[in-house]
Order: sequence, then structure tokens, then C-alpha cells
Amino acid sequence: MRHAKLLAIALVCVSLAGFSLACSSEAPPPTDYPDAVTADPDHYSVEAENDAVRLVRINYGAGEASVMHTHPASCSVSLSDGSWSMTDPDGGVTEEPNTLGEVGCFDAVVHLPTNTSSEESAVILVEFKEGAMAGDATAEYPDAVTADPDHYTVEWENDVLRLVRIKYGPGETSTMHHHPANCAVFLGVQEITFELPDGEVQEPPATELGQVACVDAHDHLPTNVGDEPLELVLVELKGRATWE
Repeated sequence: MRHAKLLAIALVCVSLAGFSLACSSEAPPPTDYPDAVTADPDHYSVEAENDAVRLVRINYGAGEASVMHTHPASCSVSLSDGSWSMTDPDGGVTEEPNTLGEVGCFDAVVHLPTNTSSEESAVILVEFKEGAMAGDATAEYPDAVTADPDHYTVEWENDVLRLVRIKYGPGETSTMHHHPANCAVFLGVQEITFELPDGEVQEPPATELGQVACVDAHDHLPTNVGDEPLELVLVELKGRATWE
């Protein structure tokens, strides 16, 4: 979902944990509309939540529409190809195509989405909570982006978190590195092993498209042991040792 275009209909400038994008000159957003999970639990469900962020799973069947609702400043990770129609409270409509794995970030918004594609459309939405703070945990190993920029790139960041895109080819491996507390959003069926600093090798079950896993800070050396490329988006909470 190419939420960058939603800036044109954002109703307020926000500053949440260092997040700040361009804002309109409209009045503050109305309080008449509930948040998405409250307004439309058939399409929105909470996947994970702590004091800093809420991860919301969005799932629409072909042609399905929602009701008018609000979102705080957020980033989205698309889990499918498709297209959306976004209606704002004044009746304006914006058409939004999206592609699998696409990340988009946007300010607080009020809208009514419709899935205009012929297939089911799914998204993981990372909503930012006001007043969140970064942690101050220390780490023995370098962070993933510093240690291994060939496989880890920063997609977006603010003072509290960053979204890191991870891509490995078949059989590719990394170096030992550190992650703060994080949630992984997997973009396909993937087979990974993790070597720990003490030499232990963990072999977790294969992942699935759209799977979300939240874990505390850790050090590891991943290897893609599958025959297909590996890709995911990691929502890292800066400096935090624990997810909760």
C-alpha cells in the first residue's frame, strides 16, 4: 500500500517519538471516528503490542470495504500485490496500488479503505504510540546494518525504532551481529538457521508469508539454508533489551 500518497489527505501534523512529516493546514483530526481495530474488527486485528508500537494485521477480501476510521502515524508492510481506494471524510478518493514487501510511512489519517483488487489483500501496520522512548541497552556485537550491509539495509527510522529490510540469497550467510528487541515480518516461506555466540545452532521451523515473530534483544549469525531467496522486514526498537 503506497501510503506515502496519503500525506495529501493527512489531517494533522504529528510528532510521535521523533516521527514528523509534512502536515496540512486543516484543523486537528476529528474525534468522531474510532481507531481501525475498534471500528472494523473483521478487517483489523492486533498482532503484537507494547508501550512503543502496535502491530495491526489488515486483511481484506476482494472488493471488501471498511468504515471511516483513524490511524496514528504508522508504517505499513504490504503482504500482497493489489490496489486500494482510500476515501477521506470530505469524500475525496485516492487510488493506491501496492506490491508485496513494499514499505510506506504516513502521518495520522482518517479514511475508509476499499480493496479494489480481484484478490485478497493483506498488510502489517506498525502504529507508533505517543511518548515512546528509546532504550539504552549495550551490546557486545555490532548491529546488523553495520556488521553486514550486504544483507541489512535501513528502510525507515525515527528516534525510537527503525525498519530494516533483510535479504539473503540461497545459501548465503552473515557475520555475528546484534539486534535490539524486534518484530520480524516475513515476506515468504523461508528456512533459516541461527548460530549463537556460544556455537549452538538453532533451526527454527520454516516461516510463512505474513508471519510475525517478536523477540527480545539477541546476538546471532543467520544462514539461509533454503533454496529460495529470503526476505523480511524487521521492526527494531532502538536500544531496547526486551519486547514487553
